[in-house]
Amino acid sequence: MGAYQLKITIKGSKPPIWRRILVPQGVTFETLHYTIQASFCWSGQTPYQFEFRSEKIRVASDNIERTGNYQYLPTAQAINDQIGKDSKFTYVSYGTSNWEFTIQTEDYIDEYEETAARVIKYKGEGTSDNGMEYDMAAVNLRLEQMADGSEHIIISDIFDCYDKNSILEIAKRHHMTGTSKLNKEELGKKTISYILNEKIMKPYFLCVRDCEMNAFEKIISGCTKLNLLEEQNLEYLYAGGYITSGADRSFLIAEEVVKAYEAFNTAKFQEERSRISRIGDYICAANSLYAITPPSVLLETFNKYEEKKLTVEELLSAYESLRPYRLMVTYIDGNFVDAALAEQKSYTHLLLTQKKVPYYIPAQQEIRFMADNSGFLMGGELSRLSEFLISELSVPDDMIPLILRQVQAEISMGGQLQEVVNDLEAAGILMEYSEHMEKLAVIVTDIWNNTRMVLNRGHKPYEMVMKGFNEVSVQRKNIQKIYPNDACPCNSGKKYKKCCGKNA
Repeated sequence: MGAYQLKITIKGSKPPIWRRILVPQGVTFETLHYTIQASFCWSGQTPYQFEFRSEKIRVASDNIERTGNYQYLPTAQAINDQIGKDSKFTYVSYGTSNWEFTIQTEDYIDEYEETAARVIKYKGEGTSDNGMEYDMAAVNLRLEQMADGSEHIIISDIFDCYDKNSILEIAKRHHMTGTSKLNKEELGKKTISYILNEKIMKPYFLCVRDCEMNAFEKIISGCTKLNLLEEQNLEYLYAGGYITSGADRSFLIAEEVVKAYEAFNTAKFQEERSRISRIGDYICAANSLYAITPPSVLLETFNKYEEKKLTVEELLSAYESLRPYRLMVTYIDGNFVDAALAEQKSYTHLLLTQKKVPYYIPAQQEIRFMADNSGFLMGGELSRLSEFLISELSVPDDMIPLILRQVQAEISMGGQLQEVVNDLEAAGILMEYSEHMEKLAVIVTDIWNNTRMVLNRGHKPYEMVMKGFNEVSVQRKNIQKIYPNDACPCNSGKKYKKCCGKNA
C-alpha cells in the first residue's frame, strides 16, 4: 500500500505553522479531516470543507451550505480519487475561529506498511498562546489509536493531544480550583485525577440524560459509529472530558473512564439518574415557558404525566444535583428563576409585567422537545423565517439556529418587528429592499402570534384571546406598507428610502 506525503500549512501564519504527514492511500476525506485535526491537537468536532479551486470541486461535511458553482464530492470518497502527486488544495475548519490551510502533495510513497497516518516533521507549536509544546510521539500514538478504532485508550494520551485552554475548560466544568499556575503537563495530570475521582465523577454522571446515557453505553458496548442525533447527545460528556472523538466520526472512551464508571454503575444508580434526568427536563421546559416558576406548577405538570409522583422535597433535591452542571435556573424567594434574570436582578420586574393568568401546562411532546433543545421550541413560523433568511438574504446555514433562538427569545419577552430587525442588523443581516422588509414583517407577525410567551405564562397571544383572559397583548394583523418617505423601521431616525430601502 502506498501513502501521500502532505504538507499542511495554516494560511497566513507568521512564522509558518505546518505539519508534514504521511497519509495512507485509500483513506476517505472524512478521515483526512480527523487526521489533520489530530495532527494539530484539535478535537475534530467542527464542520469542514476541502476545496480544489481550479477544478471547481469541493468536499464538505453535511452542515456546510452548498453553492451551484461547485461540484460536491461525498466525504466518504477516497482521497486518491481526487489528489495526485502534485495536487494543491485548501482545507477549512469552521469553529469558534475559522482556520484555513493550504495542502501540498509533496510526494507519493510506494511502500508504506502502516495503516495509520503519521506526522514526520512539523514547525510551530500550535495556534494558541498557551505554553504547549508539540509532542509528535503522542500525536502519532493518537493517530494509531484512531486508525485501529481501539476503545482501550489511555486518558493521558487523550489529554496530551489537548491544548492547555481545552483542559482548563474541562477543569472549569467540574469547578476545579488551583489551576492558574500549573503548566500544561501538571494541569493535565491534576485534571485527570480530579475528574476520575468518584466523588466528582458520580455527581456529574447523575446529571446525564437518558438519551445521553444510551449513546454512552452504546460506545462502551463496542459501537464507535453513531448517528447524528446520538452524536449531539454526547456533548455533555464530551465537555466533561469523559469521551473523545476518533476518525470517521467515531467516538472513544478511555479505559480508566470505563473502569471508574463501572465502579458506581448499579441498578440503583441508574434509577436515581433517570429520575433526576426526567425532573430536569420538566425544569428546563418550565424555565423556557415562564422564566419564573413556582414549585407547585412543576409538581402539577410532572404529576400529570408521570406515574411516580413528585414531592417538593424531591424536586428541590434534584435541583441541587442538577444546578452545578446543567440548570440555567436559580431558586430564589420560593421560585425557580431564569439564571440570567436572577443575575441581573430583574426578575421582580418581570413578575410585575407577567399577565395574571393560569400557567400554560405543556404537552409531553413539547416538554421533550424543549429538553432536547435547551429550552428552544421550534414551530412552523420559525421554519418559514429560516427559509426566508437562507433563500432571500443568503444567510449561512450555521448562523440560522442561533438567530432563530434569539428571535424566539426576543418575541417571548414581548419584542416585536423593530427589536427583531435590530437583532438581525447586529448579526450583520440587513434589509436592503422594501420587499424583504415587508416579507419579514409578515413572518414576524406570524411568529409573534404563535410564540409561547413568558409574558403570558406560556400562552400564545391567540390562545389568550380564545380563552378570554384579560390584559391580552395584541399584535397587528395587517401589515402596513412602508413608503419611501416613512421613518425606517430600524429606528435609525432616517427616512426609509435613505436607510434600509436605499437599494429598493
